[in-house]
Amino acid sequence: MSLDVIQEVVATKIYPALLVAFFFGLTIFIHELGHFLVAKRRGMKIERFSIGFGPKVFGWKKDGIEYRLSWFPFGGYVALPQMSPMETIEGKSDTPAEQLPPAPPLSKILVALWGPIMNIIFAVILASIVWAVGLPQPINPSVVGWVEPGSLEEQLGITPNDRIVKVNDRSVKTWTDINRLVALSRDSEVKLAIERDGQRKYYTVPAEMNKLLGVKTINLYPSGRPFARDVLPGSAAQRGGVQAGDKFLAVDGVPVTSAYDLRELIAKRTNEPTVLRVMRNGKPIKLTVTPDYNAEEKAGRIGVLLDDELEYEIIRPGPNPLKQFHDIFHLMADTAYALFHHKETGVGARSLSGPVGIMGGWWHEIKNGGVLRGVWFAVLLNLNLAILNLLPLPVLDGGHIVFALFESVFRRPLPSRLVHALSTAFAVLLISFMLYVTVFDFKRFFGFRFGGDAKPAQTNEVVPATQP
Repeated sequence: MSLDVIQEVVATKIYPALLVAFFFGLTIFIHELGHFLVAKRRGMKIERFSIGFGPKVFGWKKDGIEYRLSWFPFGGYVALPQMSPMETIEGKSDTPAEQLPPAPPLSKILVALWGPIMNIIFAVILASIVWAVGLPQPINPSVVGWVEPGSLEEQLGITPNDRIVKVNDRSVKTWTDINRLVALSRDSEVKLAIERDGQRKYYTVPAEMNKLLGVKTINLYPSGRPFARDVLPGSAAQRGGVQAGDKFLAVDGVPVTSAYDLRELIAKRTNEPTVLRVMRNGKPIKLTVTPDYNAEEKAGRIGVLLDDELEYEIIRPGPNPLKQFHDIFHLMADTAYALFHHKETGVGARSLSGPVGIMGGWWHEIKNGGVLRGVWFAVLLNLNLAILNLLPLPVLDGGHIVFALFESVFRRPLPSRLVHALSTAFAVLLISFMLYVTVFDFKRFFGFRFGGDAKPAQTNEVVPATQP
């Protein structure tokens, strides 16, 4: 393996992965540290401080408290036997709660609250760094790059270089905005406001559910394109007629805006004839390519060396913390809206991301936009973690608060058997849900195929690192 290949692997895969692991571990540590410090301050019994769940990898004891790193790095916990029983996740307590003095409800509420509070404080610190240093933003303005010849969109009069300024009466500036609002649409059509030569026109275009992406898309294409820097000899791409310099527009009708998008779509098409739309010498053409199976990556590959036209620019100063928080809350509200109206939007539980999807998206942000995009994503994750943990459900911090409030109002705790049953039931539901969404995470991010025959291939796409 040449030095250039090693450097590329380190820059595009290992370095982003290490940063993701660092930030994810730090986020969990900060959350659990909030519980730990307040529990210690309130004189509560602390048995364990664990990053991760399940059997421990290694650990040590100090002052009667076990500190450990556990095998499943999808969260963490502080074992507090005086809180609600959590044996399903934390394991059996060394000291039964009956042998300890009961903790007052206020202590339980404060302990539960300070995990999310610490995540919010951490998010403010990270958001301030982004504000001071700047935020790399992808250059993908809401300009139409290509319209399929003969399509309804062309017949309506939409042309390349038109700028989309509104989708369903909501302003957009980037294709990321467009894709999100189309996915949120409850109707089979969306209204577009388009500016051309200083004049604004309005169009209604179809929004169709895309089976590969699991969300609605429109048949318009942005200007950013991944292109083939080279085609590997004997590869599926060469057999299908792909040439160096071809710009990829779509895979089976799904628009692609980056090399990452192209790889993820191709990954799902092993041994399936796939229609590629490419731009060659300024003209769109269709090619049919059958991706080969790559045993090492367990995904379909066509055998091209890719470069991305998408670039990033650093905006200095970056958005202030209030602006970042506003955008994140808006995104969460949009997601909740789409889930609530899932029959119309098509966005369901399978569209959500679990730990694998979150870390995959985080890795993608760092790989393409650098460490500052990783810091921005950490702001998003910490706010999400804080809010979700405050939901009034057993197992979550909000559930502990509800139990403590009941105890405070009625002067007695809920029966321990009931609390244990509720905690166990919701723990099983939570774990099952995480496993469910993780299956779709693997499908989206790694293109794993479940069943079917596949043959090994000799070729593979390589995507060079893109630095801001």
